[in-house]
Amino acid sequence: MERFIADLVKDFDSGKVDRREFCQTVALAALVYAAGDAAHAQASRGFKALGINHVGYLCPDFAKARDFYTSVLGMQNAPGREAQNRTSVMFGPEPGKGGQYIAIRNSTNAPPQSQTVVDHVCYTIANWDEARVRGALKAKGIEPGGREGSINLLDPFNYYVQLASAAGENAFKR
Repeated sequence: MERFIADLVKDFDSGKVDRREFCQTVALAALVYAAGDAAHAQASRGFKALGINHVGYLCPDFAKARDFYTSVLGMQNAPGREAQNRTSVMFGPEPGKGGQYIAIRNSTNAPPQSQTVVDHVCYTIANWDEARVRGALKAKGIEPGGREGSINLLDPFNYYVQLASAAGENAFKR
């Protein structure tokens, strides 16, 4: 949090953000930080999800999906995120201020005529502490997978769910 505020002050001093944006961002940061403390205090009731980080979208042709979402809904291609069979398109507030994205990927295990599916939803968790999140899941009998800053698990109906820190799953930073 300290680094975030220092960077925000630097942006304000350099004129990158105006006074109104500065004040709004500080207020939002305080709210998110407070929500995280509340989530930590009530760990027995689960984590505090701040919002949907991204949706994983499997389809026969990622380029067609990308073109649809960028031309029809005005989403933007996330810089540096396009690869051979995948891309991410961003929407909502600007990078670093709460925007979300759709991770669009070609379906590798289904024929082209198959149905397009949302294969997972990723939730941003407040006050991310890797060891605490993994420990709490294990205590509930869930064996989490994934990488640092991003944990994979299955819900009771074997639907893939992802939990992540805002920094660990951020389409805008890459």
